[in-house]
Amino acid sequence: MSSGRSLRRLARIAGGAAGLSGSYGFLRLMGAFGPVSCWTSQTSSESSSGGVTSTAVSRGCEAGVDYLLGSTGGNAPVLFFWAVVLLALTGVGVVSVWTDRRLLNWATVCLGGVITVVGMFSIGGQFLFPTLCLFAAAVALSVRARREPSVRA
Repeated sequence: MSSGRSLRRLARIAGGAAGLSGSYGFLRLMGAFGPVSCWTSQTSSESSSGGVTSTAVSRGCEAGVDYLLGSTGGNAPVLFFWAVVLLALTGVGVVSVWTDRRLLNWATVCLGGVITVVGMFSIGGQFLFPTLCLFAAAVALSVRARREPSVRA
């Protein structure tokens, strides 16, 4: 009986860590800690005589919060979408850990793993740590369910 409680405690600690890291990732994608996506645009124009060339360089940075403030161009809508997906995924994962719904927890782990791998070079890094924490919680809940058959799915 003691090992069941310790596994449950381990799962809840891992779920809490997933919630904290998912919240951090959400805030980071929204731009709370600085710009997320920066761009540079360069345009050149030549005079009609062909002698004078002028170059204009424009730079800008965006985050997910820019979408809420009315910016619809660039990466702002994409960053906002993935920030909300991250928050929802970790929220469902944490609730599933705390309510002992291990199958739902495994579903969030699988979805988080797919997003992490597919978005490896962009947003996948924000999903990695919450997914690993939810994985640890899912393993702990599954071992607990194996040891105690009375534990529900």
